[in-house]
Amino acid sequence: MKLLRVVLLGCLIAGANAHAADLAGITVNGEVAFDYNFLSTKNVGIPNTGAATNETYRLNSAQILLKKETDQINFLARLAYLPTSVVTTAAPETKTTYNLGTLDQIEAYYKVTPQFHIGFGRFLTTMGYESLLKSENSTYNNTIAYQSIVPGYGEGLRLRYIAGDWLTATLSTYNQSTYSAWGDDYAPTKTTELSATGVLGRLTWFGGYYLGTDSGATAKVEKSASSVWAAYKFADNFSLAITYDSRTFTPDGEHAHWADSTSAVLSYGLNQHNLALRYEMVRGANELVDPVTAATYGNADKVNSLTVTDKIALTENFKVYAEYRMDQADEDVFADEDGNANSKKDASMITLGAIASF
Repeated sequence: MKLLRVVLLGCLIAGANAHAADLAGITVNGEVAFDYNFLSTKNVGIPNTGAATNETYRLNSAQILLKKETDQINFLARLAYLPTSVVTTAAPETKTTYNLGTLDQIEAYYKVTPQFHIGFGRFLTTMGYESLLKSENSTYNNTIAYQSIVPGYGEGLRLRYIAGDWLTATLSTYNQSTYSAWGDDYAPTKTTELSATGVLGRLTWFGGYYLGTDSGATAKVEKSASSVWAAYKFADNFSLAITYDSRTFTPDGEHAHWADSTSAVLSYGLNQHNLALRYEMVRGANELVDPVTAATYGNADKVNSLTVTDKIALTENFKVYAEYRMDQADEDVFADEDGNANSKKDASMITLGAIASF
Protein backbone atom coordinates (compact mmCIF):
# COMPACT_ATOMS: atom_id res chain seq x y z
CA MET A 1 0.00 0.00 0.00
CA LYS A 2 2.93 2.34 0.62
CA LEU A 3 4.02 2.01 -3.01
CA LEU A 4 0.47 2.64 -4.18
CA ARG A 5 0.25 5.86 -2.13
CA VAL A 6 3.52 7.03 -3.65
CA VAL A 7 2.16 6.38 -7.15
CA LEU A 8 -1.10 8.20 -6.40
CA LEU A 9 0.81 11.18 -5.04
CA GLY A 10 3.06 11.17 -8.08
CA CYS A 11 0.07 11.18 -10.41
CA LEU A 12 -1.49 14.15 -8.63
CA ILE A 13 1.77 16.11 -8.67
CA ALA A 14 2.14 15.29 -12.36
CA GLY A 15 -0.93 17.38 -13.10
CA ALA A 16 1.35 20.39 -13.45
CA ASN A 17 3.66 18.62 -15.88
CA ALA A 18 2.32 17.11 -19.10
CA HIS A 19 5.48 15.17 -19.89
CA ALA A 20 6.56 11.72 -18.78
CA ALA A 21 9.42 11.58 -16.31
CA ASP A 22 12.91 10.76 -17.58
CA LEU A 23 15.10 8.81 -15.17
CA ALA A 24 18.62 8.00 -16.40
CA GLY A 25 17.37 7.67 -19.96
CA ILE A 26 14.32 5.62 -18.94
CA THR A 27 11.00 7.27 -19.75
CA VAL A 28 8.39 6.66 -17.05
CA ASN A 29 4.67 7.30 -17.44
CA GLY A 30 1.47 5.82 -16.12
CA GLU A 31 -1.98 6.44 -14.71
CA VAL A 32 -4.41 5.75 -11.88
CA ALA A 33 -8.14 5.33 -12.60
CA PHE A 34 -10.87 5.66 -9.95
CA ASP A 35 -14.65 5.37 -10.40
CA TYR A 36 -18.09 5.12 -8.83
CA ASN A 37 -20.84 3.27 -10.73
CA PHE A 38 -24.62 3.03 -10.73
CA LEU A 39 -25.97 -0.24 -12.20
CA SER A 40 -29.59 -0.71 -13.23
CA THR A 41 -29.20 -4.34 -12.09
CA LYS A 42 -28.28 -3.10 -8.58
CA ASN A 43 -26.33 -5.84 -6.77
CA VAL A 44 -26.05 -8.08 -9.83
CA GLY A 45 -23.19 -7.32 -12.20
CA ILE A 46 -23.39 -6.68 -15.93
CA PRO A 47 -21.07 -8.72 -18.17
CA ASN A 48 -18.00 -7.00 -19.62
CA THR A 49 -18.21 -3.82 -17.58
CA GLY A 50 -14.82 -4.33 -15.96
CA ALA A 51 -16.42 -6.03 -12.91
CA ALA A 52 -18.15 -2.78 -11.92
CA THR A 53 -20.28 -2.97 -8.79
CA ASN A 54 -23.23 -0.80 -7.83
CA GLU A 55 -22.63 2.36 -5.76
CA THR A 56 -19.14 1.36 -4.70
CA TYR A 57 -15.93 3.40 -4.67
CA ARG A 58 -13.33 1.58 -6.74
CA LEU A 59 -9.70 1.97 -7.64
CA ASN A 60 -10.25 0.61 -11.14
CA SER A 61 -6.67 0.31 -12.33
CA ALA A 62 -3.16 1.63 -11.91
CA GLN A 63 -0.15 1.03 -14.11
CA ILE A 64 3.35 2.29 -14.72
CA LEU A 65 5.20 2.02 -18.04
CA LEU A 66 8.97 2.16 -18.28
CA LYS A 67 10.58 2.65 -21.70
CA LYS A 68 14.12 2.95 -22.92
CA GLU A 69 15.28 3.25 -26.53
CA THR A 70 18.74 3.60 -28.04
CA ASP A 71 20.17 3.09 -31.49
CA GLN A 72 20.47 -0.63 -30.76
CA ILE A 73 17.74 -1.60 -28.29
CA ASN A 74 14.11 -0.89 -27.47
CA PHE A 75 12.79 -1.89 -24.04
CA LEU A 76 9.32 -1.65 -22.46
CA ALA A 77 7.96 -2.89 -19.11
CA ARG A 78 4.44 -2.48 -17.69
CA LEU A 79 3.78 -2.74 -13.96
CA ALA A 80 0.10 -3.15 -13.17
CA TYR A 81 -2.22 -3.09 -10.15
CA LEU A 82 -3.96 -6.46 -10.23
CA PRO A 83 -6.01 -8.66 -7.90
CA THR A 84 -4.27 -11.82 -6.71
CA SER A 85 -6.17 -14.71 -5.15
CA VAL A 86 -4.53 -16.17 -2.06
CA VAL A 87 -5.67 -19.45 -0.55
CA THR A 88 -5.19 -19.22 3.20
CA THR A 89 -4.15 -22.20 5.32
CA ALA A 90 -6.06 -20.99 8.37
CA ALA A 91 -9.48 -21.41 6.74
CA PRO A 92 -10.80 -23.21 3.65
CA GLU A 93 -11.44 -20.02 1.72
CA THR A 94 -9.83 -17.86 -0.92
CA LYS A 95 -8.98 -14.27 -0.13
CA THR A 96 -8.09 -11.61 -2.65
CA THR A 97 -5.30 -9.08 -2.31
CA TYR A 98 -4.26 -6.33 -4.69
CA ASN A 99 -0.69 -5.75 -5.73
CA LEU A 100 0.94 -2.90 -7.61
CA GLY A 101 4.07 -4.18 -9.23
CA THR A 102 2.82 -7.20 -11.16
CA LEU A 103 5.02 -7.44 -14.24
CA ASP A 104 2.23 -7.63 -16.80
CA GLN A 105 4.29 -6.92 -19.90
CA ILE A 106 7.97 -6.85 -20.80
CA GLU A 107 9.36 -6.46 -24.30
CA ALA A 108 13.03 -6.26 -25.30
CA TYR A 109 14.06 -5.65 -28.92
CA TYR A 110 17.42 -5.68 -30.66
CA LYS A 111 17.60 -3.41 -33.71
CA VAL A 112 19.31 -5.43 -36.43
CA THR A 113 18.83 -2.39 -38.65
CA PRO A 114 16.86 0.82 -38.00
CA GLN A 115 13.91 -0.80 -39.82
CA PHE A 116 14.17 -4.44 -38.68
CA HIS A 117 13.80 -5.37 -34.98
CA ILE A 118 13.74 -8.76 -33.25
CA GLY A 119 12.50 -9.12 -29.68
CA PHE A 120 11.55 -11.48 -26.88
CA GLY A 121 9.40 -11.17 -23.79
CA ARG A 122 5.77 -11.09 -22.68
CA PHE A 123 4.10 -9.12 -25.44
CA LEU A 124 0.79 -7.33 -25.51
CA THR A 125 -1.11 -8.21 -28.66
CA THR A 126 -0.95 -5.68 -31.48
CA MET A 127 -4.68 -6.26 -32.08
CA GLY A 128 -7.58 -4.10 -30.95
CA TYR A 129 -8.22 -0.39 -31.41
CA GLU A 130 -8.33 0.57 -27.73
CA SER A 131 -5.44 1.06 -25.34
CA LEU A 132 -4.87 -0.52 -21.92
CA LEU A 133 -4.12 3.03 -20.76
CA LYS A 134 -7.61 4.41 -20.18
CA SER A 135 -6.41 8.00 -20.56
CA GLU A 136 -5.63 7.30 -24.24
CA ASN A 137 -9.20 6.22 -25.08
CA SER A 138 -12.22 8.35 -25.93
CA THR A 139 -14.41 6.49 -23.43
CA TYR A 140 -13.75 5.42 -19.85
CA ASN A 141 -14.97 1.81 -20.12
CA ASN A 142 -13.72 -0.51 -22.84
CA THR A 143 -15.83 -2.21 -25.50
CA ILE A 144 -17.17 -5.71 -25.01
CA ALA A 145 -14.81 -6.82 -27.78
CA TYR A 146 -11.68 -5.47 -26.09
CA GLN A 147 -12.58 -7.32 -22.88
CA SER A 148 -13.61 -10.71 -24.27
CA ILE A 149 -12.78 -11.01 -27.99
CA VAL A 150 -9.40 -9.33 -28.56
CA PRO A 151 -6.42 -11.48 -27.42
CA GLY A 152 -4.17 -10.31 -24.59
CA TYR A 153 -0.59 -11.24 -23.74
CA GLY A 154 1.76 -13.78 -25.25
CA GLU A 155 5.22 -15.00 -24.24
CA GLY A 156 7.63 -15.61 -27.11
CA LEU A 157 9.35 -13.87 -30.00
CA ARG A 158 8.37 -10.97 -32.24
CA LEU A 159 9.78 -9.62 -35.49
CA ARG A 160 8.99 -6.03 -36.41
CA TYR A 161 9.61 -4.27 -39.70
CA ILE A 162 9.18 -0.49 -39.97
CA ALA A 163 9.00 0.64 -43.59
CA GLY A 164 7.89 4.14 -42.58
CA ASP A 165 4.84 5.88 -41.17
CA TRP A 166 2.76 4.19 -43.86
CA LEU A 167 3.62 0.62 -42.78
CA THR A 168 4.79 -1.28 -39.69
CA ALA A 169 4.48 -5.08 -39.87
CA THR A 170 4.89 -7.56 -37.02
CA LEU A 171 5.11 -11.34 -36.85
CA SER A 172 4.87 -12.97 -33.41
CA THR A 173 5.15 -16.55 -32.23
CA TYR A 174 4.00 -17.47 -28.73
CA ASN A 175 4.47 -20.65 -26.74
CA GLN A 176 2.12 -19.43 -24.01
CA SER A 177 -0.54 -16.76 -24.11
CA THR A 178 -3.42 -15.29 -22.17
CA TYR A 179 -6.47 -14.87 -24.32
CA SER A 180 -7.61 -11.68 -22.62
CA ALA A 181 -5.59 -8.93 -20.99
CA TRP A 182 -7.92 -9.29 -17.97
CA GLY A 183 -7.73 -13.06 -17.49
CA ASP A 184 -5.06 -15.73 -17.52
CA ASP A 185 -5.04 -18.85 -19.67
CA TYR A 186 -1.80 -20.70 -19.10
CA ALA A 187 -2.56 -23.64 -21.36
CA PRO A 188 0.50 -24.48 -23.51
CA THR A 189 -0.59 -22.57 -26.58
CA LYS A 190 1.33 -22.47 -29.85
CA THR A 191 0.25 -19.21 -31.41
CA THR A 192 1.13 -17.07 -34.41
CA GLU A 193 0.08 -13.44 -34.78
CA LEU A 194 0.57 -11.37 -37.93
CA SER A 195 -0.37 -7.71 -38.21
CA ALA A 196 0.24 -4.52 -40.16
CA THR A 197 -0.55 -0.88 -39.43
CA GLY A 198 0.19 2.50 -40.93
CA VAL A 199 -0.68 6.17 -41.23
CA LEU A 200 -1.78 7.76 -44.50
CA GLY A 201 -2.41 11.46 -43.97
CA ARG A 202 -5.36 11.73 -41.57
CA LEU A 203 -6.13 8.01 -41.80
CA THR A 204 -4.67 5.37 -39.44
CA TRP A 205 -5.35 1.72 -40.32
CA PHE A 206 -4.70 -1.73 -38.87
CA GLY A 207 -5.23 -5.38 -39.79
CA GLY A 208 -4.24 -8.45 -37.76
CA TYR A 209 -4.82 -12.20 -37.47
CA TYR A 210 -4.10 -14.60 -34.60
CA LEU A 211 -4.07 -18.41 -34.81
CA GLY A 212 -3.13 -21.02 -32.22
CA THR A 213 -3.78 -24.36 -30.55
CA ASP A 214 -4.16 -25.19 -26.86
CA SER A 215 -2.80 -28.68 -26.26
CA GLY A 216 -2.73 -29.30 -22.54
CA ALA A 217 -3.99 -32.20 -20.46
CA THR A 218 -7.49 -31.63 -21.79
CA ALA A 219 -8.64 -31.82 -25.41
CA LYS A 220 -6.98 -29.61 -27.99
CA VAL A 221 -8.67 -26.30 -28.73
CA GLU A 222 -8.07 -24.44 -32.00
CA LYS A 223 -8.25 -20.65 -31.52
CA SER A 224 -8.26 -17.76 -33.93
CA ALA A 225 -8.97 -14.04 -33.84
CA SER A 226 -8.99 -11.18 -36.30
CA SER A 227 -8.97 -7.43 -35.89
CA VAL A 228 -9.43 -4.68 -38.48
CA TRP A 229 -9.88 -0.99 -37.76
CA ALA A 230 -9.55 2.42 -39.35
CA ALA A 231 -9.55 5.84 -37.69
CA TYR A 232 -9.92 9.11 -39.57
CA LYS A 233 -9.29 12.62 -38.23
CA PHE A 234 -11.60 15.13 -39.87
CA ALA A 235 -9.93 17.78 -37.71
CA ASP A 236 -7.65 17.82 -34.67
CA ASN A 237 -10.72 17.72 -32.41
CA PHE A 238 -13.03 15.52 -34.50
CA SER A 239 -12.46 11.86 -35.38
CA LEU A 240 -14.26 8.64 -36.31
CA ALA A 241 -13.02 5.08 -35.75
CA ILE A 242 -14.65 1.91 -37.10
CA THR A 243 -13.55 -1.49 -35.82
CA TYR A 244 -14.26 -5.17 -36.45
CA ASP A 245 -13.05 -7.92 -34.10
CA SER A 246 -13.81 -11.63 -34.17
CA ARG A 247 -12.75 -14.84 -32.44
CA THR A 248 -13.36 -18.55 -32.88
CA PHE A 249 -12.47 -21.53 -30.72
CA THR A 250 -13.00 -25.14 -31.71
CA PRO A 251 -12.54 -27.84 -29.05
CA ASP A 252 -11.38 -31.17 -30.42
CA GLY A 253 -14.38 -33.08 -31.72
CA GLU A 254 -16.77 -30.12 -31.44
CA HIS A 255 -18.12 -27.49 -33.78
CA ALA A 256 -16.58 -24.03 -34.03
CA HIS A 257 -17.74 -21.46 -31.48
CA TRP A 258 -17.75 -17.96 -32.97
CA ALA A 259 -18.36 -14.35 -31.90
CA ASP A 260 -17.69 -10.98 -33.46
CA SER A 261 -18.08 -7.27 -32.76
CA THR A 262 -18.55 -4.27 -35.03
CA SER A 263 -18.25 -0.85 -33.46
CA ALA A 264 -17.93 2.82 -34.28
CA VAL A 265 -16.83 5.66 -32.02
CA LEU A 266 -17.24 9.35 -32.81
CA SER A 267 -15.11 11.76 -30.77
CA TYR A 268 -15.38 15.56 -30.65
CA GLY A 269 -13.33 17.97 -28.56
CA LEU A 270 -14.89 21.20 -27.33
CA ASN A 271 -12.77 23.36 -25.03
CA GLN A 272 -12.11 21.23 -21.92
CA HIS A 273 -14.62 18.60 -22.97
CA ASN A 274 -14.11 15.57 -25.19
CA LEU A 275 -17.47 14.11 -26.15
CA ALA A 276 -17.66 10.53 -27.41
CA LEU A 277 -20.49 8.44 -28.82
CA ARG A 278 -19.85 4.72 -29.28
CA TYR A 279 -22.05 1.98 -30.73
CA GLU A 280 -21.13 -1.70 -30.63
CA MET A 281 -22.96 -4.70 -32.07
CA VAL A 282 -21.93 -8.14 -30.80
CA ARG A 283 -23.01 -11.37 -32.47
CA GLY A 284 -22.46 -14.77 -30.89
CA ALA A 285 -22.66 -13.11 -27.48
CA ASN A 286 -23.61 -16.41 -25.84
CA GLU A 287 -20.11 -17.69 -26.67
CA LEU A 288 -18.40 -14.98 -24.61
CA VAL A 289 -17.33 -15.18 -20.98
CA ASP A 290 -16.39 -12.12 -18.93
CA PRO A 291 -12.68 -12.72 -18.18
CA VAL A 292 -12.94 -11.11 -14.74
CA THR A 293 -16.29 -12.24 -13.32
CA ALA A 294 -16.98 -15.26 -15.59
CA ALA A 295 -20.45 -13.78 -16.28
CA THR A 296 -22.12 -14.68 -19.58
CA TYR A 297 -24.94 -13.44 -21.80
CA GLY A 298 -26.90 -16.66 -21.33
CA ASN A 299 -28.68 -17.69 -24.52
CA ALA A 300 -28.55 -14.24 -26.14
CA ASP A 301 -27.04 -14.24 -29.62
CA LYS A 302 -26.94 -10.47 -30.14
CA VAL A 303 -26.08 -7.62 -27.81
CA ASN A 304 -26.14 -3.96 -28.83
CA SER A 305 -24.21 -1.53 -26.64
CA LEU A 306 -24.42 2.28 -26.70
CA THR A 307 -22.01 4.49 -24.73
CA VAL A 308 -22.05 8.28 -24.30
CA THR A 309 -19.05 9.92 -22.60
CA ASP A 310 -18.03 13.39 -21.51
CA LYS A 311 -14.32 13.50 -20.65
CA ILE A 312 -13.43 16.76 -18.94
CA ALA A 313 -9.79 17.84 -18.74
CA LEU A 314 -9.27 19.72 -15.48
CA THR A 315 -5.59 19.77 -16.42
CA GLU A 316 -3.68 17.94 -19.12
CA ASN A 317 -2.95 15.17 -16.62
CA PHE A 318 -6.16 15.05 -14.59
CA LYS A 319 -9.46 14.17 -16.26
CA VAL A 320 -12.92 13.40 -14.91
CA TYR A 321 -15.57 11.37 -16.71
CA ALA A 322 -19.33 11.14 -16.85
CA GLU A 323 -20.40 8.11 -18.87
CA TYR A 324 -23.64 6.30 -19.65
CA ARG A 325 -23.74 2.82 -21.17
CA MET A 326 -26.79 0.79 -22.16
CA ASP A 327 -26.69 -2.85 -23.33
CA GLN A 328 -29.64 -4.48 -25.06
CA ALA A 329 -29.83 -8.21 -25.82
CA ASP A 330 -32.24 -10.23 -27.96
CA GLU A 331 -33.16 -12.39 -24.94
CA ASP A 332 -33.96 -11.79 -21.27
CA VAL A 333 -30.46 -12.22 -19.87
CA PHE A 334 -30.05 -9.25 -17.49
CA ALA A 335 -31.26 -8.94 -13.93
CA ASP A 336 -33.90 -6.40 -12.97
CA GLU A 337 -33.53 -3.80 -10.20
CA ASP A 338 -34.65 -6.38 -7.62
CA GLY A 339 -31.87 -8.79 -8.57
CA ASN A 340 -34.09 -11.29 -10.39
CA ALA A 341 -31.91 -13.00 -12.99
CA ASN A 342 -32.85 -13.28 -16.67
CA SER A 343 -35.69 -10.79 -16.30
CA LYS A 344 -34.84 -8.02 -18.79
CA LYS A 345 -33.42 -7.54 -22.25
CA ASP A 346 -31.59 -4.35 -21.29
CA ALA A 347 -29.22 -3.10 -18.62
CA SER A 348 -27.48 0.20 -18.06
CA MET A 349 -24.60 1.68 -16.11
CA ILE A 350 -23.61 5.24 -15.18
CA THR A 351 -19.93 5.80 -14.41
CA LEU A 352 -18.39 8.78 -12.66
CA GLY A 353 -14.65 8.40 -13.04
CA ALA A 354 -11.34 10.18 -12.70
CA ILE A 355 -7.93 9.47 -14.21
CA ALA A 356 -4.64 11.00 -13.07
CA SER A 357 -1.79 10.38 -15.52
CA PHE A 358 1.85 11.32 -15.82
